[in-house]
Amino acid sequence: MKFIRNLKGTCSWRFIVVFAFLITGVNAQESNLSGGWIMNERGSWQGLVTTESAELVLAKFDRSVDDPSMRCIAPGLIRATESQAPLEIVEQDHQILILYEAFNVLRRVHMDGRIAPEWMPLSPVGYSMGNWQGDELIVETTHLTPHLFNDDGLPFSGHPEGKTIERYRLLNNRLELEFTVVDPINFQRPVTRTHTFNRVPDATLLHFHCDPLEATGWRIPVTGDSLRDLLRWLELRPAIPTIPH
Repeated sequence: MKFIRNLKGTCSWRFIVVFAFLITGVNAQESNLSGGWIMNERGSWQGLVTTESAELVLAKFDRSVDDPSMRCIAPGLIRATESQAPLEIVEQDHQILILYEAFNVLRRVHMDGRIAPEWMPLSPVGYSMGNWQGDELIVETTHLTPHLFNDDGLPFSGHPEGKTIERYRLLNNRLELEFTVVDPINFQRPVTRTHTFNRVPDATLLHFHCDPLEATGWRIPVTGDSLRDLLRWLELRPAIPTIPH
């Protein structure tokens, strides 16, 4: 009887060890998003049906003065995720950090179920919560300020019900991001696009330098008339302050 009890105890212990190994294996599989990535393919928006409110904003948009990135201000979350500059994902037990080389944008994805506190202000990158569903990482972001949806001037309203939902999937050594935007003011339904990224071993993100004194006009559409383009750039470029001697 004593031998049987010991055998049962041994079996139970072995079961615990095997179970712990399996759980560790699952976590290890989920953790291979870490590292550097660079966009391979940028998808187009699906289901993009704008409202009259959005069309009114579009009609008045002037990229040279209405796009904050022209003044070295980092774009909001939606445009940050479509940047073709490299990004890096850093996984920790309680959070995932996503670093975008473009404009030095940093995101924090809470993985411990921590909801946004009542005092949490709105911001261009919002408040992100993530969870694993099998081998798919789901990230929902709320608390977003109004910002540009795309380079053409389509707006994101920052409505309290507005949010983004990201689904990250690994396909062999390629990362797929399905990105959905919900904005009841500007879109008649949620819109989605899918990006794919290639892994970049030993990636090192470079510091993004943008000088506001030199930035205005850096993305003004070229008309083909070089003189007109130059005059337009000189008109919009901020004056360089003089240093008194």
